[in-house]
Amino acid sequence: MEHFSEKRERILFLLFVFIFIFLLLIYRLYNIQVVGGSVLHELARKEHITSYAIDGKRGLIYDRNLKRLAVNVESKSLFAIPYKIEQPEQTARLLSSKLGLDYQEIVKQLIKEKYFVWVARKLSQDKYEELKSLELDGLDFVTENKRYYPKESLASHLIGFVGIDNQGLEGLELYFDKELKSQSGLVVMERDASGAKIPLSIERVQPSQNGLSIALTIDEVVQYITEEALNKAFLEYRPKSAVAIVVIPKTGEILSIAVRPSFDINNYQDSSEDCRRNRAITDNFEPGSTFKIFTIATALENGYARLTDNFYCKGWINYQGTVIRDIDPHGYQNLTDIVKNSCNVGVIEVGTRMDKKIFAESITNFGFGEKTGIDLLGESPGLFRPVSKWSKISNASLSIGQEISVTPLQLVMGVAAIANDGVLMKPLIVTQILDEEDSIIKQYTPQTVRQVISSSTAKTMSQIMREVVENGTGTRAKLRHYSAAGKTGTSQKFDFSLGRYSNEKFTSWFTGFAPSENAEIAIVVMLDEPRGSYYGGTVAAPVFQEIASKVLPYLSIPPNK
Repeated sequence: MEHFSEKRERILFLLFVFIFIFLLLIYRLYNIQVVGGSVLHELARKEHITSYAIDGKRGLIYDRNLKRLAVNVESKSLFAIPYKIEQPEQTARLLSSKLGLDYQEIVKQLIKEKYFVWVARKLSQDKYEELKSLELDGLDFVTENKRYYPKESLASHLIGFVGIDNQGLEGLELYFDKELKSQSGLVVMERDASGAKIPLSIERVQPSQNGLSIALTIDEVVQYITEEALNKAFLEYRPKSAVAIVVIPKTGEILSIAVRPSFDINNYQDSSEDCRRNRAITDNFEPGSTFKIFTIATALENGYARLTDNFYCKGWINYQGTVIRDIDPHGYQNLTDIVKNSCNVGVIEVGTRMDKKIFAESITNFGFGEKTGIDLLGESPGLFRPVSKWSKISNASLSIGQEISVTPLQLVMGVAAIANDGVLMKPLIVTQILDEEDSIIKQYTPQTVRQVISSSTAKTMSQIMREVVENGTGTRAKLRHYSAAGKTGTSQKFDFSLGRYSNEKFTSWFTGFAPSENAEIAIVVMLDEPRGSYYGGTVAAPVFQEIASKVLPYLSIPPNK
């Protein structure tokens, strides 16, 4: 009996243990399926999804008439789910041959312990069709927005370009990146465990927000006219670089900025940094004889010279022990003659009459030695030394445009001030910020910088500069149906290796405005180191003539002669 009792106790104990374990299992299952079911379900769901950010559409860039200069087009991007690719080396080898990408880099992507990796972004339509036809496991496509410039190289240096993620890299695309860029959306992609084609589903958890658009002061037609005229001279004289700018003097609005060499914005990667450099604002050049108009304007404004003053040019002048030569002896001349003939001797005689501080202040007031404030990054302030660092011949050198360097934009804005009754304007390049419905979010208006010279001095300078075009060194800028005012310039480039000005390298200039009274446009043309002919009146003035003769009728400006 005692043995039976022990056996019974053992059975009961084992039964109790089994019941206890069973209850524990039930409790555990209850916790898993009921109490923690939602949490585990979410964990399981997360194991089957991956997410990535995708941009909305970048804002557009319009010209002043709302013609599109930068738009967006849909393009396909290739991605991979590495765990679904059974033979990454073989797949990478195939993709490398099709895409022209480095084989090792593709392999690194395909063997990553990730659920989503980019392989190639923003493919051409032909490349997308070719890859899609391969039907490779573990690879698929999503639609992204790609920046596209329908005018290709038109205004390329001004507009700039964006990177693979539509971030602004240069030009207006960079300066207004905050306004133009979109707000990213979140895309959740479900992946299955069976190896079926993905994605099974795509859900936009957070929609993207499109960027704002900008409207420029640039006129597409004027830009084309300017680039066409500049390109002819660039091809004929083969300079290192060339620039032409057209501005509305009364408002400071820029109608065109053309720079050579140029590049196709859609394929900016294929061009060098040198081609992409916006020399209109980044590069400095001695203005040469174009600067004489600011010397004479300063002298007239401050009573250092009068129109009736006479000067004798024997072909050279000795100032402070330094001999400065002219091209030819000009004999006796009045103030208008010395500008019309671009006489170094006469202008130096005027410039050296002036107090250094007054001359320096006037130069600064015209905007030289400081940035214009245009809405572009990388602008140079030029080079203008303070009076304390002037040499003993600086008064003479500055009078004829030496010992100072300016950007083409600075020069045209200074000339535009003379055309605008002596009022210097800030250059205006963007007029409006627009939303998706083209409603105005922000308006940019013309800004006056300062009154540089009096209206009467400005009018006198306009008359003098008209003589330059009609009977002086700038006759090749003369217009058939409009009066024009301007100044030629041919500056010798300083050779730092020799410590003197070069006899072989020159910068050719012409700057002016039309009509000569109540001017509607101001223009600057610059060719750096042209080959063959190099005089500004020969090389640059005809570019002004071609631009002005086409732009004025286009703007519906009535002829005045």
